[in-house]
Amino acid sequence: MTQPDVLIQVLEILKNSVEFAEVESDFHAKVPVVFCRDVASGLMCKVSAGNDVAYLTTNHLAALARLEPRLVPLVLAFRHWANLCHIDCQAEGGIPSYSLSLMVIFFLQQRAKPILPVYLGNWV
Repeated sequence: MTQPDVLIQVLEILKNSVEFAEVESDFHAKVPVVFCRDVASGLMCKVSAGNDVAYLTTNHLAALARLEPRLVPLVLAFRHWANLCHIDCQAEGGIPSYSLSLMVIFFLQQRAKPILPVYLGNWV
């Protein structure tokens, strides 16, 4: 099954689901993607196929979240603040959501006693 076939199936499944709303797709993007909003949490989701970098990034963030349970609430709060300040829309020159996550991770790594592991040495 090809990547476009997988995304078409995902699109149809999400459109028929009551758990997701605002289901849309962008198959002409550099990385084809399906967008949706989780009804329960209100969070926007992106689904792509064959994007190894996104897969590795997600795994890395999930591993850090398992190490430090406060990471996800801090990232969500920071992203909410960025949204209120209208600096989170990358298409309008704002900061990408992944960069906001990295800022929180860096902050937690740079504490006097690091909350998250520091990979290449301490900047303090």
